Amino acid sequence: MRIDADENVWKPVVTGLRRRGWDVSSVFDEETTGDSDREHIERAAANEWVVLTFDDDFLSLAAESTIDHAGIVYIEQYGKDVGQLVRRIDAAPRRNEDRELTGEIVYA
Repeated sequence: MRIDADENVWKPVVTGLRRRGWDVSSVFDEETTGDSDREHIERAAANEWVVLTFDDDFLSLAAESTIDHAGIVYIEQYGKDVGQLVRRIDAAPRRNEDRELTGEIVYA
């Protein structure tokens, strides 16, 4: 599973997930900072990447029946340090690795 982090996800979180073996890209790697949330989710879906976000706007987009996505992992970052975020995000896809995440939202 490839995870595509949006621009709200802290760079140290991306690094931490990579250290745990995840294939993670970010808008900074893809040079797509500034793209709208809709553009991000559509690009990720076209590449079959799961979106990782701290931004609850993605939850609203996912609720629209016109938006297809390959899955969204959402976590609220407030009150959590980098280590806590990495551990929770790492655990969320592992809990769901036996099922297809297309169209699903996973809360970390």
